This record gives sequence, structure tokens and C-alpha cells, in this order.
Amino acid sequence: MRDVTEAKQPQRSDALVSALPWLLLFALATALALQRIYSADYWWLLRTGQLIAETGSVPRVDDYTFTVAGERWVDIHWIFQLGLWGLFRLGGHAATVLGKLALIATVLVLLAPIGCRRQRQFVSIAALALLLLVACDRFMPRPEVLSWVLLAAVLRILDRFERTGDRWIWAIVPLQLLWVNVHGLFALGIAVCAMHLTGELARPLGEAGARPSWRRVWPLAAVTALSALVSLINPNGLDGALYPVQQLAMVGSAEARGFFGHIIIELRPTFGALSPLSLVFLLTLVALSLASLALNWRALPLSDPLLWVAFFYLLMGARRNVPLFAIVVVPMLVRNWNAWLDGRALPERLPRLAGVLLSVVLAALAVDAARGRFFPRMSLLRVPGLGVDWPSYPTAAADWIERHRPPGPIAHSMIDGGFLIWRLYPDYRVMADGRLEIFGPELFRELLIDSTERFAALDAEYHFGVVVHRHGPGNARELLAHWVADPEWRFVAVDDTAALFVRATPGQAFPYPEPDLEAPGLFPPLDGSIRERDRLFRYRRTAFFSSLGRDDLALAVWEDTLRLFPDVEQGQHIRRMLLQSLGRDDAPR
Repeated sequence: MRDVTEAKQPQRSDALVSALPWLLLFALATALALQRIYSADYWWLLRTGQLIAETGSVPRVDDYTFTVAGERWVDIHWIFQLGLWGLFRLGGHAATVLGKLALIATVLVLLAPIGCRRQRQFVSIAALALLLLVACDRFMPRPEVLSWVLLAAVLRILDRFERTGDRWIWAIVPLQLLWVNVHGLFALGIAVCAMHLTGELARPLGEAGARPSWRRVWPLAAVTALSALVSLINPNGLDGALYPVQQLAMVGSAEARGFFGHIIIELRPTFGALSPLSLVFLLTLVALSLASLALNWRALPLSDPLLWVAFFYLLMGARRNVPLFAIVVVPMLVRNWNAWLDGRALPERLPRLAGVLLSVVLAALAVDAARGRFFPRMSLLRVPGLGVDWPSYPTAAADWIERHRPPGPIAHSMIDGGFLIWRLYPDYRVMADGRLEIFGPELFRELLIDSTERFAALDAEYHFGVVVHRHGPGNARELLAHWVADPEWRFVAVDDTAALFVRATPGQAFPYPEPDLEAPGLFPPLDGSIRERDRLFRYRRTAFFSSLGRDDLALAVWEDTLRLFPDVEQGQHIRRMLLQSLGRDDAPR
């Protein structure tokens, strides 16, 4: 009996050592995904899901804006929007965050078996962890996350077909039918199938004397053709099927990428937009995936280099394509590394030691992310938890407008359009939002309030009644000073995201209460729990008071900032300027 007991103990120990890294991988995914909502597009997606649920139809024209009202709108995301609204009805914003986590976990579950070896599971776990680290800044409740799941599912099915040639290949067709009604990236599923078909047809180029297997060719060809055909089955028909072409034409040129990249961070070229740590993770993935292709070149499926080059091209084009590259290359990395290692003798203890080391690293990363420290290391402002990161949105402006109902229309930045749709539609329409396909690059450029001259031109056309001014870099202070100095505009509300101005009628008493700048509750309290955000908001408050001509209040905020953050960039320089503007000579020399 004792021998049996003693035999079971090592087995249980081995099972624990084997399972622990997988559990910690999902713990890392959980910590990275459970971040409060920080997305400009989330709000119009949620509002549209509500409209579809209430009306029973998918919108065909724009009804959210006063600038392009009635413009044709190809809403390709309608199933995702309905699902998002259903989650919200079920459990509020917290449920949408949990739904996002479920989708990310599904990506891992779909990719984990590809190329995995039971004796070398650490290869799969390490590669999937790298995927999480590379893609985590895009972990937002947006339709692209569901596209990741569908892309991973297509890759899983194609990998199975490559090994077994079974009938699961036909499952790609209904997946494509779902995908075309979820997100514009559905074209990637067709492209991936086409590249696998090309790889099969070109098999003689990689293997001397080999011939294409027609038992593989005709199902791949049929699935590729049917996937393209079912893309027509959507509420917008041919317009929906051609949606990816429209998007590519709009942001594909160098000029368009430069313009949109200046305004929209996710459209910036990848290698110039990432933080140093993010770049290290990405370059590691690029190097390891290339090494796997080189090491296993003799047995390399020709579809692998095709996929690698195509998705690396997408990667270079825009920051938002980083997760797509990672999802495609991680399974080929695992498969090719393990294929190369199969013929080599490794130390017997290596898998166990690698598993232990990997567990330590994953645990440390998960704890770091859960405590809110990992994303600041990536130069990203993310807040752990469920629900919404409310300080990222102009809540004070929306609250004031709902309460006082000033006459519109509203001037604002594109980034705030979605939130204003959620809070104020249908009582107020917005000027612009994240639906670039509605506006096009020319009009979108015209609606960008980046100077006093541009605002004057837009005001002459639309006759604004309200201005929601987002604090930020560039000409934000110049614009703020303009509205402060113009007697036609009155400041009425502010928070750490935006200031609100309402047009005053000359010769008439202003009908709204004006805030007390010295009131303690003018800005929400800062608890210092998120140092990077605390520092940013204090800088914005300093700039705000200074623009209003209240350098005394600006100095009070800034000196408190220096007390908490003595190493803040240009800290003493800003303090010296404020002291000089107040005519005080106690500035440090």
C-alpha cells in the first residue's frame, strides 16, 4: 500500500507542475483584460446595439451627427453591437469587461493546441504569454476582439486540416458568415484560406518531386470561394462585402496614414508608436518567429512564410494590427520550434525547470498587472477593475448639458463624439465620432478643431451653442485661452478631461450659473492611487487655471504637484514662470 501511495505522490506533483503554468497564463490574461473601459468607440457601439434591439433593424444612414446626417452608413458590426448591448443589459459595463476577458481566453484556448507537445508545453505557454504582452494595449470591448477569436478559429481549423484533411475545414464558411456581420477584418479569413491554398498549390517549389494534393486543394479552393461568397450575406449586401476595400482606400495612402495617425493613435505606424517595453516584446516575437521559420525550413509549410510576410506588412502599417500579427505567428512559432526540437535530445529536467521558471515569471507579471503597475511600464494609462474609467471621458460636460439643456449644436473633438452619443442622443447630435467611413478623410480633416481659425470657420457654418474642449497637447491651451478671452463664450463646467463653454447672447443676462474657480469641488478629488494619471491631471489643472488668468490657483496646484512629484519634468521651470507672472521674486535661481 505504501508503494502505491508513494507512486501517486510524484504523479500528482508532476500534474501540478504541468498545470500550474497554464493556470498562471490565464491568470495573466485575466489581470491584463480586467481593466476599466478606455475606448472612444465603445459608446457609439453600445448605443447602436440598443437601437438595433429596440427597432429590430440595422441602421443604414447616419442619425448621430449634425454634420453628415442622412449619410450612407455601412454598419458592419451589428451582431457585435447587439451582443454588447445584451451584456450591458445583463450586468452593466462590468459585464462587457468580463465578456472581453472571455473572448481573450477563447483566443488562447483555440491557439494552445496548435503545434503543442506534451513534453514541451513550456514552448506553447511562453509563446502565448508573449502574445498577451504584445497585444494587451488593444484589450478593449470592441469588435476587433471578436475578430481575433474568429481568426484564431480559422487558424485552428486550417492546422487540423493540414494534419488530418478532415471535414472540419467546411466550418470556416459559417464562421465567415458570422464574421462579415461582426467586423471589417472578415477579409482576413478569406486571405488566410487563400494563402493556405497557394501554399498547397506551390508545394512542388518546396519539396522536390512533390505534387499538390488535390484532396487538399479542392476543399481549400471551395472554402476560399464560399467564404468570399457568403460575405455578401449581410444587411448591406455588396456594400458590406466591399467594406474592407473602402477602409483600405481611406487610410491606405501614406498621406492618409500620416494624417489619421496624427489624430488616432491606433493608426500610427507601429515601430514609431510603441513604448520601449512594448517594442522589446514585439521585436522578441518577430525574432523568435523568424528563427522558427529558418530552423525548420526543410519541413516548412509554404503557407507559413506567406502568412508571416503578409501580416508583418499589416503590422508595420498601423499599431492596431499588432495583435493580428501575434495571433498568426505564435502558432507557427510553436509548431516550427517544436518540429525542430523533435529531432534533438534535450536534458531530461529541462521541461520541469522551464515550467517552474515560467510559472514564476507569469505570476510576477500577473501580480504586476493586477496592481496597476504593468501598463504604466508600457507608457499606457489603464486602471485595473471592472466598469468604466470615467475620468477619461468628459462626464462633467455631459452632466451639465443634461441638466441645463443649452441650445446646440456642440463643438467637440472626434474622440469625445462616441461618449456624447451615449449620453446625449437623441436630444443632441454630435459633430464627429470614430466612424471614419461616415466622414471620409476630407471632411474629417475639416471637422478637426486644431486652431482658432478652424473653429471660426466651423462656427460660421454650424453656429455652435456649446463647446466641449478636451484638455491635451498641441493647440489645446491656445484654444482654451481663446474661449476664455472671447466675451461671446462663458465657461460653465470643467473636469480633468474637458472644459465646457456656452455661447452668451450679447445684451442679455447669462441664464446659467457660473462656477466658482476657488470652490474645493471644482475638480474631482485625486487620491494618488494612480501616480501617472495624478501627475497628468495636475498638469492639466495648472494649464487650465493659467489660461483663465488665475496664476495664483495654477501655482497652488503646481506647488502641491512638486511636493508629491519632485522629479516631474520641467517642474521648476513651470513654477518659475508662474511666480514671475505673479510678480513674485522668490523663484529659485
